[in-house]
Amino acid sequence: MKRILVFLFLNMSFAGAQVAHQNHSHLTSYFWEVHNHPELQWYSFETEHFVLHYHEGAERTAKVIAKVAEDVHGPITALYGFTPPEKTNFIVRDHDDYSNGAAYYYDNKVEIWASSMSFELRGTHDWLRNVITHEYTHMIQLQAARKFSRKVPAAYLQWIGYEKEKRPDVLYGYPNTIVSYPIAFTVMPSWFAEGVAQYQIPGLKYEHWDSHRDMLLRTAAVDKKILTLGQMSSFGKNSIGNERAYNQGFSFSTYLAENYGLESLKKATDAMAKKTQYSFSRALKVATGKDGQTLYDEWKIHLEKHYANSLQFINKNKVEGEIIEPNGIGNFYPRWSDDGRTIAYISTGGSDYISLSSLVLRDMVTNKKKVLAGGANQAFDWSKDGTSFIYSSQKNKTKHGSRLFDLYLYDLNKKKNTRLTKKLRGHSPAFSPDAKKAAFVINGDGTQNLAVINLKTKEVERLTQFKNGEQVYYPRWSPDGMSILFSFTPGEGRSLRVMHLADKKVEIIAATGPDNRDGIWARDGKKVYFASDRSGIFNIYSKDLQTGEIAQLTNVVGGAFMPDISADGILIYSLFVADGYKIAKINKPQPIEKSLTTYQKFRSKPATELLTDQLAAMNLNGIAAPNYDDKKLPAAEIKPYQNRYSAFSLIPRVVRDYGTTKLGSYFFSSDLLDNYNVLGGFGVNSKFDLDAFGLVNYNKFGPTLFLEAYNQRRNTEENNPYPSLRDKKDKFRYNLTEIYLGMRHRLFPGHNLEVALNYGQYNAKINSYTQDAKPYSFGYTYHIGRGIQTRYEYFGIAPAIDASANPRAGRAVTLMHRAQSNSFIDGFEVNSSFGTVQEVYTDYNYNEINIDWKEYLGLWKKHSLYLRFKGGFIDREVDSFYNLYNGGLDGNRGYPFYSIEGRKSILTTLAYRLPLFWNIDKSLAQIYFDKFYVGIFADYGNAFVEDSIELKDFKRSVGTQLRLEMFSFYGYPTKLFFDAAYGLDEFQNRGITYGKEWRYYFGITFDYFD
Repeated sequence: MKRILVFLFLNMSFAGAQVAHQNHSHLTSYFWEVHNHPELQWYSFETEHFVLHYHEGAERTAKVIAKVAEDVHGPITALYGFTPPEKTNFIVRDHDDYSNGAAYYYDNKVEIWASSMSFELRGTHDWLRNVITHEYTHMIQLQAARKFSRKVPAAYLQWIGYEKEKRPDVLYGYPNTIVSYPIAFTVMPSWFAEGVAQYQIPGLKYEHWDSHRDMLLRTAAVDKKILTLGQMSSFGKNSIGNERAYNQGFSFSTYLAENYGLESLKKATDAMAKKTQYSFSRALKVATGKDGQTLYDEWKIHLEKHYANSLQFINKNKVEGEIIEPNGIGNFYPRWSDDGRTIAYISTGGSDYISLSSLVLRDMVTNKKKVLAGGANQAFDWSKDGTSFIYSSQKNKTKHGSRLFDLYLYDLNKKKNTRLTKKLRGHSPAFSPDAKKAAFVINGDGTQNLAVINLKTKEVERLTQFKNGEQVYYPRWSPDGMSILFSFTPGEGRSLRVMHLADKKVEIIAATGPDNRDGIWARDGKKVYFASDRSGIFNIYSKDLQTGEIAQLTNVVGGAFMPDISADGILIYSLFVADGYKIAKINKPQPIEKSLTTYQKFRSKPATELLTDQLAAMNLNGIAAPNYDDKKLPAAEIKPYQNRYSAFSLIPRVVRDYGTTKLGSYFFSSDLLDNYNVLGGFGVNSKFDLDAFGLVNYNKFGPTLFLEAYNQRRNTEENNPYPSLRDKKDKFRYNLTEIYLGMRHRLFPGHNLEVALNYGQYNAKINSYTQDAKPYSFGYTYHIGRGIQTRYEYFGIAPAIDASANPRAGRAVTLMHRAQSNSFIDGFEVNSSFGTVQEVYTDYNYNEINIDWKEYLGLWKKHSLYLRFKGGFIDREVDSFYNLYNGGLDGNRGYPFYSIEGRKSILTTLAYRLPLFWNIDKSLAQIYFDKFYVGIFADYGNAFVEDSIELKDFKRSVGTQLRLEMFSFYGYPTKLFFDAAYGLDEFQNRGITYGKEWRYYFGITFDYFD
């Protein structure tokens, strides 16, 4: 029990310090689970300012990263006036088909995934040039904004309140109030942190305001959905909303630099480094002379005027067709059946995140939809005979937990999915006309190539041999089977190309300049249809392969992508509007005159007008796009990786606990690859009461090995019982220690197993006086616990914006078995050999089984139902010290924790929740208020020792619940809860009457308990 309580408190009070604010990921992933990878061999090499660490198979990527990092080190450190005191570590990963970058600026490391990003909400740029500059900007800019040392990232104010009811043999009741609130020492709104990381350095052009960026902002401006300044300052939205925070931050930061000077970015950063500065609005006023809201309003008016002028022709001559799939934020790659009756596409359905999608079939006559395969999230294809789909997915992990793309076949007649490959790293497949082969994209070391697989023999042939970060996308086989159409980029933008299979020669169909992508063949092979941003907005075009004539077929405000054309000439495509990608249809599309499609893009100021004298003197032309050549890489002295440990970081804490104030700290350290993690903490008050813990994880094997130790020391005193000594105090010291040694392993996605040995020893010491006033002390051990416990956990709650406060799909299950051999004090005796007093124990050897099943059901709109069953069973008689308890914060809330006890425990809970305010969008000091939920609940259960279940003895309680979702200091999730419960039944335990009263529970934490 004590271990569980410590962990609850730890999760609330510490998780945010290590992760919530310092992990500035290039793109958030909502489902990625961390696995140990003992199969990887790691290597290292150093440059002047960096140390690179990579595993076998990612050497090219690591060398490019080293080159890029050295190129941008000087300009970025010059812009923000901060140079790291030691070399920065880059960790290069390619054990998953996953694209991301993350800056852990408190740990002095950056993690980069080798795979190039292909994300439906962003354009195509040189991945490594872009992501390295982005993440290194985070490392420099956010460290320049630190208020204290890198080793002291935050502090915590904490408060634990207790129920007044308790057992006679414990000092305090069970917690009913838990508050853990961070004080951040690096404070930066998300929009500015991400905005300047995308803005980078003027003139480098690794990231620029491309057509995807403009599309997101343009549709928001037109539909009056531009995020407010408060909404931009933190994440916690769906994929579209989170990307808008990035996107608007990029635009706003560009506006500040171009209108108030590049130095304004540095001045605002420096202002936030002041010890007392926690308002970025005031920091902007220091930097520009205007507060944040004034600047935001100015920028927003500028945007609305620009888009109103730029869209005049398009608004009068829109050609979008009919939206046939309006639901969901992501609907991609629509494909016609050969008979034109049915379409298939990738859809997010009701999910809040684009990464969670399925392959969907839709009858165009009846409009009925059917999900064929979950986890499909790239381009797919439909066999010409209409019986099979081929698609790619990462739904099956390798034995080491890697998520790699593999190819799957869905048979419509048999309604069966078949996995075709294992660990292929292949995606975006396309059938050959006879469905005997499939073209696909194969990934590795940051490069994508075109390949073909024989579906019968599984033999793979690589058709291209790229090896320098080039990328291939979306292959489509020609109707005659002689050619494959695909998109290609060496880094910036995309071109449309055709490989002729007879001689493997490649022909350019639409060259880079504009971004040309998503090409498909007409049914007769005489035309190709594709998406292009040549007008400044992505639209659908066709190209006649005989005449070379290109015709624009859509004229949209948002963006048009991923076309397909039926045999009778009906165009379907993915249309981006303000709230996401929809499927649209145009019957018999016609060419549109160019004069009707005029759109004026944003024009950035030349870099020469923006660069400071120091940056201008660096002559950045040699490293600016497209002048660099990353095929030429410097030599490196490569050595096997040696463990590198970070120095311990400290997070001071002040805790108000049972009426006393404790001072202490958390501390943590790890090696760079997280092979080892050390975490600990302590708190001590003026009475020298102590709470301390230490955790060590060893992650170099498949399972994680761990050692955990917890210690609590309490000092109390009371008057001496002898009348003549009433001025004397008897003093008591209790010392409780628990140690766990075990392993935990992720069995499957969402399934975790933990096995641990445990040892516990509870000691007491008395300092008192004899009747004749002679002092004496006496110490004893009153509990010795030994055992082994097995714990299985399943977490299958559907990711959603409100999955923390109001889960609406899935379940969480915990099963635990403990085999205990405990000894509990039963008195004292005199040792016959030594004449000393010693303890007499009663042994309790028993098995304990626990289950906690939580089920979440979505109702209408965002209303939900929560059901819980929690049970426990001890298989033989034990001292009540080892009883199971059924009340309190985590039980039947209408009664105190210790009031309901026994060897057997049953609890059921039913709760109904709904959001009362979905978008509060208000701030008070450093707190941003986001969402507010209300709920009602009923708890029903009992704990007992009898063999039979007597329902008449079960206790009922009902209550209401409030939940408030907030962010603190822009980046720390902050959850407030308040539960009020009324016990409907009155009963007695140990001579005390319980029930028929209101009980209250309150907390401010990083997450909720249910």
